[in-house]
Amino acid sequence: MARRKLVVAMMMHETNTFSPVPTPLGAFRPLAGEAALEEFRDTNTQLGGFLQVARELGAEVSVPLAAGAHPSGYVERGAYEDMCDAIVGAVRAGCDAAFLALHGAMVAEHVDDGEGELLRRIRAVAPRLPIAVGLDFHSHMTAPMIENATVVTGYRTYPHIDMGETGQRAGRTLVRALNGEVEPVMVWSSRPMMTSTLVHAPSRQPMKDIMDMAIAAE
Repeated sequence: MARRKLVVAMMMHETNTFSPVPTPLGAFRPLAGEAALEEFRDTNTQLGGFLQVARELGAEVSVPLAAGAHPSGYVERGAYEDMCDAIVGAVRAGCDAAFLALHGAMVAEHVDDGEGELLRRIRAVAPRLPIAVGLDFHSHMTAPMIENATVVTGYRTYPHIDMGETGQRAGRTLVRALNGEVEPVMVWSSRPMMTSTLVHAPSRQPMKDIMDMAIAAE
């Protein structure tokens, strides 16, 4: 069997829309190719988890972008477009699947749903491409994210200590789908509520029961 080719990328930002200071491309410290592999291989990050799965699979890996910025204001239009173009361009060049490390709360100057728009653009050039997405515990899910991904899963801990596990879980689930072992079904709904991060720890109530039910359902 020919080696599978994977596009593995990271584009992470938790946008604070109340901040008047935009986030430029430089804040993301973007890497690509061998530099990205050297930086993230064997790390407790989503990208590190994805790379571990790719190594287990013996896949050929393309890393067109590994970029993440600290929480800050709207992502500048040019920065967003440059990062999206890098990922979409790699997909357009040809691959068997894409592993994407995202946050789930990116807002650009011209795009309210940063992750959903990225996935929509990928689907536009590769309608049948299997796509695995890893998200932060504090993501803001949207319909376009679910409609344009094959697998979506997120951190299960707060404070976050399972980033690598999340990447591995997303990646291995997608590999099982590629092998015909499972057919992932995405279901999502939103509830009108506001919660405090002080009660988000899944190791104690009220989040413990909620997380246990969510994990069982997944």
